[in-house]
Amino acid sequence: MSVDERKALVTSAPKQTWPEGRTDVLPTAEQVLAEERLAFTDRIIGLEQQVRELQQTPLATPSEAVAMESSYALLTSTTTWRAGRVVMLPVRVLRAVQRRVIR
Repeated sequence: MSVDERKALVTSAPKQTWPEGRTDVLPTAEQVLAEERLAFTDRIIGLEQQVRELQQTPLATPSEAVAMESSYALLTSTTTWRAGRVVMLPVRVLRAVQRRVIR
């Protein structure tokens, strides 16, 4: 289906009005397809707008970023953190080897 045919399908006026409350009249397959495409297009436009909004807003202010970095530094300097890294070292090595072997 060409681009022009798709545009005509989506932008063309409906051949008949939708019956409200009548169960004996069903939409054609073409009408259902056109409505699904329109719904997908609306969803894509909405998601694009959400992406634009998220790109414009900073995730953290500079002072919040400094606070998070210092909190992370304090966490990683604890004995529990270092002991956990030593205990998990063989698992990390095995995972790295597994990734290289599989690829």
